[in-house]
Amino acid sequence: MLDIVANSYRMVRTIMPPRRYRTSRVSRERILEAATELFAQQGYAGTGVDQLAARSGIAKTAIYYHFGNKAGLLAAALERASNTWIEGIAQASRQGGDWPSRLDRGLAGMRAMLEEKPWIFKLMQILALEVADEKPEIRETLQSILRRSREAIVAGMRDALGFEVPDAEGVAKVILGLLDGISMSREIDPEAISLDEAFLELRRVTTFAVAIRLNPDLARWFDDPPVDYRLPGLRREAAADAAGETSNPEGRTS
Repeated sequence: MLDIVANSYRMVRTIMPPRRYRTSRVSRERILEAATELFAQQGYAGTGVDQLAARSGIAKTAIYYHFGNKAGLLAAALERASNTWIEGIAQASRQGGDWPSRLDRGLAGMRAMLEEKPWIFKLMQILALEVADEKPEIRETLQSILRRSREAIVAGMRDALGFEVPDAEGVAKVILGLLDGISMSREIDPEAISLDEAFLELRRVTTFAVAIRLNPDLARWFDDPPVDYRLPGLRREAAADAAGETSNPEGRTS
C-alpha cells in the first residue's frame, strides 16, 4: 500500500511542477527586472549585489543560485532585453501589407520600444562603453544582439518586398545606427529632439537606402552628383522653393 502511495506521489510531481519550481522561476524574473533597471540607471560597476537584492526583494543567495555571479546576471539581463527587442521587429515584419505600410509599422514598433522600453537601448549603450572592453563575453553578447537585430530587419525587408535586397544588411546597419543615435540624443537632451521628425527622417533614409540598392544608376548619380545636386527632372523652381529662395519674373533667384 505504501508503495502505491509513493508511486502516485511521484506521478503527481512529474505532471505538476512543484510550487518551489514555480516560485524559483518568478524570483528569477524579478531579479532580471531589477537588474535591467539598475544596470541601465547606474551602470555595471555602480550596481551592487546588495542593491539588486533590495530592489528585487530576493535574497542574495538566490542571485548567485540563478546566475552564478554579477557578470552572469548581466549577460542574462542583456539576453532578456534583446529577445524583447528582436521579437518586436519580427512581429512587425510578420504583418501583411505592401512595403510602405510594413515599413511604417516596423518603424512605429521601433519607436514604441524606444518610448516605452528605453532601458533596452540604454542598457546596451552603457555596457558597450563600460564593460565590453574588460569582459569579452559581454562584448560577444552585444555583438550577437546586433547580429540578430540585423537578421530580423533583413528578414522583414525580404518578406515585405518579396525578394532579396542587395546588401540588405547594410540597410539594417544604417537603421540600427540611427536608432542608437536617436536614443542617445534623447538621453542627453530630450527637449532638443522630436521623435516625429527623427522617425520621418529615418523613414526617408531607409527608403533611400533600399532604392539605391535596387537602382544602380541612381546609386551612381549620388556617388558622383552634379555640382548643383539636383535630381534629373527636378524643376529649378521646386529646388529654389525647397532652399527657401524666391524666383523673380526674369527667372533669377533672389
